[in-house]
Amino acid sequence: MALSAVYLSGVYLWSLAAMWGGLWAKPENQPEAVLEGPFPWSHQRLPTNIRPDHYFIHLHPNFSSTPDSDLSASDSLTGHVLILVTALDNTSLIVLNSKGLTIKEATLTDLTLSVAVQMSLRVLGSPSSEQLALLSDKPLIAGRKYQLSVSYSGSFSRSYSGLYKASYQTPDGDTRTIAVTNFEPSSARQVFPCFDEPSMKAVFSLVVVRRSQHISLSNMPQRFSKHLEEDLVEDHYQTSIRMSSYLLAFVVGDFSVSSLLTSICSQVSVFAASHQINQTDHALLEAVKTLDFYEEYLQIIYPLPKLDLVALPDFESGAMENWGLVTFRETSLLIGQFDSLRGQLWVSLVTLWRKTPSAPLRSERCSVIFLTTR
Repeated sequence: MALSAVYLSGVYLWSLAAMWGGLWAKPENQPEAVLEGPFPWSHQRLPTNIRPDHYFIHLHPNFSSTPDSDLSASDSLTGHVLILVTALDNTSLIVLNSKGLTIKEATLTDLTLSVAVQMSLRVLGSPSSEQLALLSDKPLIAGRKYQLSVSYSGSFSRSYSGLYKASYQTPDGDTRTIAVTNFEPSSARQVFPCFDEPSMKAVFSLVVVRRSQHISLSNMPQRFSKHLEEDLVEDHYQTSIRMSSYLLAFVVGDFSVSSLLTSICSQVSVFAASHQINQTDHALLEAVKTLDFYEEYLQIIYPLPKLDLVALPDFESGAMENWGLVTFRETSLLIGQFDSLRGQLWVSLVTLWRKTPSAPLRSERCSVIFLTTR
């Protein structure tokens, strides 16, 4: 069967995922692929000649146990992204966003051909506009499906955007370090090359490599985990619903969890450090009550299989409404036994606000509450 037919049926997406095992073995000393030369695109916004459809992202955030303020030489990000795209116009130019990433290799495959042929792409970068230009010797044809493949490396951010380290101390005085993402409004490009504009929505399939003593969380439930060498584990996540790149999120660390089911059996969980898990009851109950209330009131079912709320020690804003993985500053989510009623009301309002931002029309409000499209 021609690849185009398989692709359109949706089966090819998972056959492509099955090929991942051999795609990530890129030499660490592979030279950077970005060439010098004039950048062929002069606008801040991306061209509309290419539409992203599906991202397959493989990430290994390798980080040490040093505090977040002390990034070590071993803290690194290794990644590979496959992007299934549709050409909307005839073009030899693909422009996407990238910031602080070292591009190792970029290739393009025409999925409409009966025999897949991989073509190398010339890569040009524009740090000032945070863009990459990928040039093909053979023009892309309007209406055809292509697979864009980019291998790269990156680093942890020293701010609270992109991928960064956070740390906390246990009651015994031990320092624990976690890896956190915060992509709003335009920091997904710091972690993987992407079409990092809200209107360029797609679905995302994510794989995260972690140490065995950690867990990872993302927008969707895990499909399965695979043990690798050197005490590493590879977590494969279900494909997301269609969303903007800034809503993708993942967290890696040592968390404990408290969970409940809503009235229609959606799982709601609150994750926190082990010594703080007894402070999650109030937020968990409020989240379940909020989902139950709005599902009944609006007659719209929460569309995701789970909702995770995560308490983070270092977070720039009060909370971030990533689909299925809402990240909070600890003080905006956790309630201790001796905290005041005022504090409890603050957490209730934050939990409610992240699900019910104001909107003039009820239909718009519904979509924001349950789909977080902005």
